[in-house]
Amino acid sequence: MVHTACEIRPISWNDMYCSVPCHWDVIVKGNSHLIIEQALHPLLEFRWQNKAQPTSKRNHSDFILSRLNRETDRELRTIEPPQFLQALESRFELRAFSFDDTPPSPSGAIITCHQCGTAILFQFFNAAAGSTEPLCSFFESFTCCSENKQNRYWAIEDLTFKIPPRFTLDTYSFSFGLTKFAFKNRTTNLRFCRLAGASKHLSRYTFTSLFANFNGTASDECTIVDSKTLILDISPSFGDRLSKLLKRKKIYRWAKFRHFTDRDKILGIHLESLQPLDRQELALIDKHYGFLQ
Repeated sequence: MVHTACEIRPISWNDMYCSVPCHWDVIVKGNSHLIIEQALHPLLEFRWQNKAQPTSKRNHSDFILSRLNRETDRELRTIEPPQFLQALESRFELRAFSFDDTPPSPSGAIITCHQCGTAILFQFFNAAAGSTEPLCSFFESFTCCSENKQNRYWAIEDLTFKIPPRFTLDTYSFSFGLTKFAFKNRTTNLRFCRLAGASKHLSRYTFTSLFANFNGTASDECTIVDSKTLILDISPSFGDRLSKLLKRKKIYRWAKFRHFTDRDKILGIHLESLQPLDRQELALIDKHYGFLQ
């Protein structure tokens, strides 16, 4: 579990890593699209395209600027990077821009990573003008290249987890009271969930029935570790393996439910695979799924 100072919290979403003040809100708009707000006012948004060709960073920036110019139907000009962007210059090819019908402050920037070639387009909103110091800290922390190549770190809202790099983001949902993430690779599906207002749900359903609904199994198939922890671990017999493999069904399953009474929330993990689950990998995923503090 990761511990943070109350003033700053980490954000890590699909290979983008940064730190933001706790009073900033991060809105997920897509797999490669985030918006940052303060008191319901947007400060900036950014989108990215992974692994553009490192040999053509400037050409790639020119292409994006040209396309942006056409799509917005506004005259665009490149400008000197403002102070809050200058921390990026050692790690990224940096092109700041402004529209002719706006004040001389930057409208946005395109940066391309020297190391991996990822291209990122930023757009700045009016509210960003009064947030120079926090923006400096934000861009000092900003990177798209994690130091840990073996596992991908994620941190969004109050959740944090690590997963092996072979998994890619499939779907996600931030609905009221229920947050879900789904990842997949060629053989395995991985799901995380956070159920808020656990006491309300537990007043209507048993802990085991909620777990069974999450897994799509019978409630008597789980193992009760203690009053706050349930586990499902299914490795089928040889006959079952053969018949289900012929139908390409994922037959190895592992899941866990943990009830955090102090937070009134339940965290769930579910893996299902065509192949036997890697127990070391499973232990890593289980260990690192928790709450930011």
